[in-house]
Amino acid sequence: MSGKNAPAEPAVDQQQGNTMEHTTMTLKHQNWMWALRKEMGWPLFKPANDCLSFSSGRKMDAEIGTELGRVAVAMRKDVVYSSWTNAAVAEPSSYAVVLRDLLTINVTDRCVAWASTETSPVILISTRRDEMFAIGARGLLERVAGKPKSLAKGRKIAERRIRAAAQAMGGRLAENNVWLPMGADWVEPERPVETVVRFN
Repeated sequence: MSGKNAPAEPAVDQQQGNTMEHTTMTLKHQNWMWALRKEMGWPLFKPANDCLSFSSGRKMDAEIGTELGRVAVAMRKDVVYSSWTNAAVAEPSSYAVVLRDLLTINVTDRCVAWASTETSPVILISTRRDEMFAIGARGLLERVAGKPKSLAKGRKIAERRIRAAAQAMGGRLAENNVWLPMGADWVEPERPVETVVRFN
């Protein structure tokens, strides 16, 4: 995966350890989130409607939720966040979604990945409320009321697809990947690729 084409995302991550352990953990998080991004139907390059960020870090709690809300405002993007119990685990325990409404920032944690088939876009299902989150035609992350009936089967399909995609992502950290310490200011990384403008 080329660094210049890879997404740059904030990783709200305070795990401790030596440089090798941190690099291994960061690569694991990066590849998993790229895989989720791909399976949800979001491109691995910067799209014209760049309104969604994929991020990862330590286990979700009130402090992380507050920080994600702050970062979403600073980036002017909604956020999909993967929650990792510790540096040793192979996969995230759950996902969270941060949606910016007109007047509020809404954080929904304890979401799970789900897909109806091997080729349909992966969506995130809330385990707390009767709602799910999917990427719409314009690239916006949308909240949809209701839940699918075959939750267990769809979770297995989504998890298998994400796992396979993550394993195929390669072993190199993107040059423009971003680690954002708690409370730090967000600075937009430079991106060399211009948006394509179409005239009908």
